[in-house]
Amino acid sequence: MTTTCCLPRLLVWCITILQLTSPCKSFSTPNQKAPIPFLSTVTDVVYHLTNPPPVALQSQSLSDLANTRIPGPPGSNVEILSYVARPSSSVDDDDDKPVLVMIHEFFGMNPSIVDKAKGLAEELDCVVIAPDTFRGELTTFIPRAIWLALSTPQKRVNEDLDAVCRWAEEQQKKKKLSERGLAIMGFCYGGGKAIRYTTERKVDAATVIFYGSPLTDVDDLKNLRGPVCGIYGADDMQFPASMIDAFRDALNEVMWLSGGGNKSPLHGSEVTVFDGVGHAFWKDMEQVKRGDQPQLDAYERCVSFLRRFFDEKR
Repeated sequence: MTTTCCLPRLLVWCITILQLTSPCKSFSTPNQKAPIPFLSTVTDVVYHLTNPPPVALQSQSLSDLANTRIPGPPGSNVEILSYVARPSSSVDDDDDKPVLVMIHEFFGMNPSIVDKAKGLAEELDCVVIAPDTFRGELTTFIPRAIWLALSTPQKRVNEDLDAVCRWAEEQQKKKKLSERGLAIMGFCYGGGKAIRYTTERKVDAATVIFYGSPLTDVDDLKNLRGPVCGIYGADDMQFPASMIDAFRDALNEVMWLSGGGNKSPLHGSEVTVFDGVGHAFWKDMEQVKRGDQPQLDAYERCVSFLRRFFDEKR
């Protein structure tokens, strides 16, 4: 049976899962101004059904990918499987490299995330930690991926990321993590989790969101302690232009309210929308190596943002 033949059945399964797990049970509400969560998620489902993950994803397990087990939240008896990438310039585990925590998309920690971690560690001369926020799950089955994304609470992710940052602090004792530079980055599911972590936990960190669910409430964004880099595709139906504009406007308002210019902790924030692409357009490092556009531009914008942030800490 071909993937095309399976699509209608998979879509029915996906929509059923969404109906059972989403707090939004209807297709519209009175005076609804923002994009409807249910419909925007369905468009994401359709995208992933018609753009399946690479075959390489399907032959890997978390035990194959992870090279580090990080102690989980206190009292949880959990180990967070993670991939930790260090640049070739590292001579030991106790140097003063900045740290980038990278959160996977809704397929879980996979080979493309590992490759991106390796690439960014070398490019930025930093330590990259890619934790498994699904706690042992990796899938290419779309309904399962949706279930994992919708059933993984932000509170638990926050606690796991606290544990990851605590572990990173313990590995490098010459300087505090906030002094070396900390950034939280995520893709799709991970991008939404990233900015909610930095706002809810008020972490002294930069935030990078690749086509993840943005925040548009000024009161939420006031909790940020570092700049934000948002990267989206103009054809992404899940996050249309009106939502991204609202995100950018809210960030600008918070920058102004917090002193403006270099005085604001959000100084250097930027939100970029690339034409001609939709959701999840940066799939792997091979696109960067080949010079594919706009993937290369998006990568370089991300690198420039993070390098600028880390350099200010060094």
